[in-house]
Amino acid sequence: MKNNIRITGGNLKGKKISFDFKSSLRPTSSKLREVLFNWLQFEISKYECLDLFAGTGALGIEALSRGAKKTVFIEINKKNYLGIKSIVKNLGIEEASMILFKDCISWIKKSNLSRFNLIFLDAPFNEELEEKTLRLLTSNKSLKPSCKIYLEHSKFSIIEIPASLKILKEKNVGDVKALLLSNEN
Repeated sequence: MKNNIRITGGNLKGKKISFDFKSSLRPTSSKLREVLFNWLQFEISKYECLDLFAGTGALGIEALSRGAKKTVFIEINKKNYLGIKSIVKNLGIEEASMILFKDCISWIKKSNLSRFNLIFLDAPFNEELEEKTLRLLTSNKSLKPSCKIYLEHSKFSIIEIPASLKILKEKNVGDVKALLLSNEN
């Protein structure tokens, strides 16, 4: 069964991102994407983004639509990875995109993160990946002090935020909690 979500702003506003509905995919709601990009509206055009656990690619694609320089998408599910490749091609944003068929956890351990200004962390819920990924990101010495991390998780789960991260903004929408964090080391 095909579902669609719409891009909420920027030069691709109104365009659709199609995806196969399945429980493993939970795209960020349009309401939360609007909240996030309102938080970032004056700085997004300077950013290179990293979309971890990319899923449909909605966060990274929305960032490109709103003027981000580049987005690197990381996705381990083959069907989701191919879906992002197809969507990026259909939207004509291949030059600003890099799509990697990789496991986020192992990729973070061996990658240089210094080029990223914004990291999207919207891992599958209830798999305890949020804290593990946050710890890996903050222990990666190449993470810029100015890097922001957008974290989305179930509001029913307690996530311990590493001490080196500062909460800049937070919002609950439905069952989801969204946080904008800043790397303070």
